[in-house]
Amino acid sequence: MTESELVHDVSTSTLQDGAVVSLRRLKPTDIDAVIALHDGLSERDRYLRFFTMHPLYLKKLAAKLTDDNGQNYALGAFESGTLIGVANYAICGKPATADIAVVVAHKDHLRGVGTALIGRLAQIARDNGIQHFVADVLTTNHLMFNVFHDAGLHPQHRSYQSGVVHLDIDLTAVPLESN
Repeated sequence: MTESELVHDVSTSTLQDGAVVSLRRLKPTDIDAVIALHDGLSERDRYLRFFTMHPLYLKKLAAKLTDDNGQNYALGAFESGTLIGVANYAICGKPATADIAVVVAHKDHLRGVGTALIGRLAQIARDNGIQHFVADVLTTNHLMFNVFHDAGLHPQHRSYQSGVVHLDIDLTAVPLESN
């Protein structure tokens, strides 16, 4: 479990190994760090995140993640100024519902980075009127299922097709830390 403390628009979280990371909304000046994080992923990590080992749209994704358009939200985890993880939500077609995605640098897996990111992002989403997260997760992505569980989010499996599980997380049923 991680401990979090809100400080203005930045929260800090203590990871499982005792390291403290800053969690804050990504901004346009973070675009190079977002690209570097994704470029540094192993082929397996890229496949688990994008369902392909060589996504052609990383720069476009980085631009979207760092664009403060007010409707979507991307949260970065920074350790000593280095971006080590990103969790984001994007409003989808259903009312009060957002698609969620998470990526953590491979060397930082199993430290609680993803758990800290998703827990904080869930709070932000609820504050912004989001009631459900949805996600498509490969059945082999056990770490992602563990992250949801460790963050106190209990997804419902809504459908399964070709090795991908479509998850729905009811944020209104999840007790979240108050800001």
